[in-house]
Amino acid sequence: MNKLPFSLVTTCRNEKKSLPRWKENILSQNRFPDEIVIVDAFSNDGTYEFLLEWQKVESRIKLIQAKGNAAKGRNLAIRKASYNIVLSTDMGVRLSDNWCSSLITPFEENAAIEVVAGSTCIDIETLKGPVSRAEFYIENGGIAKLEEGFVVGNRSVAYRKDVWEELKGLPEDLTFYADDSVFGRQVVEGKFKMALAPAAMTYWARPEKLTDFWKEQFNYGKGEGEANIKKPYFFRLYENGKLFWPVAVIGNALWNTYKQANFKALGRAIRVFDISAMLVLPVLAFGNGYYRIRGYKIGHEHGQKNCIASRNRLQLEW
Repeated sequence: MNKLPFSLVTTCRNEKKSLPRWKENILSQNRFPDEIVIVDAFSNDGTYEFLLEWQKVESRIKLIQAKGNAAKGRNLAIRKASYNIVLSTDMGVRLSDNWCSSLITPFEENAAIEVVAGSTCIDIETLKGPVSRAEFYIENGGIAKLEEGFVVGNRSVAYRKDVWEELKGLPEDLTFYADDSVFGRQVVEGKFKMALAPAAMTYWARPEKLTDFWKEQFNYGKGEGEANIKKPYFFRLYENGKLFWPVAVIGNALWNTYKQANFKALGRAIRVFDISAMLVLPVLAFGNGYYRIRGYKIGHEHGQKNCIASRNRLQLEW
């Protein structure tokens, strides 16, 4: 089996806290990238200086600074990549030691493979309080279900540059979130030959405060609204004039509580006697639904005027 060269691409802004661990993860890979392309969005916390010092001792690092959102930065990184196969991840995650090797191997075993989907789950090392543990019970660890039709994301994926070129890169007209959600759906619609790499694990850190979770949900909803994907049922009712907006918001929050703070999630908390997490479960779930639909509405209104190009990328209703 011939070994293929590959580039690892990522973007960052003010990642000084997570960067040392990410660097350790890269150095621990049992298959080191032939090139690491990093686009920094003009960090002001020492991130860029840290990367410059690393670059002095690692010639395979290509460091670029550019203004713009994450999609613009990742597109630039891929454009500047020297090799046809690119591995994509985020700097804020923890990587398994076999992450690179697990993603590149399918390409080497089968020349027809165009995309490889890695896996992701919640980083249990970051579960520092009852709120983050409650989410862990809701998501059952949050392990990605890799199967046919899986929508790849920036956190753990590899693809050939010609796939990226055919799909016209990641959409840059979205404010911040959902660019990979659109791109991943394009991959599915394009019926590219995909392999699954469940061993290519990334672990994403979780916050501690309820407000941080709800801010995240708001931003996710905003990105989905801009892209016009994953439209909440209660938003559809509001959009069609069947519900007043306040009723739609509360309805979505209650429905999300029913879905997330269910017997399975409560059972996981009870089995380990995590009473504090059990008590916060419905509060977290209610807020998740409340802020997600609020973000969706704002994003949807913005997207109707400013994200037409992104919306036109998809042929199906997602």
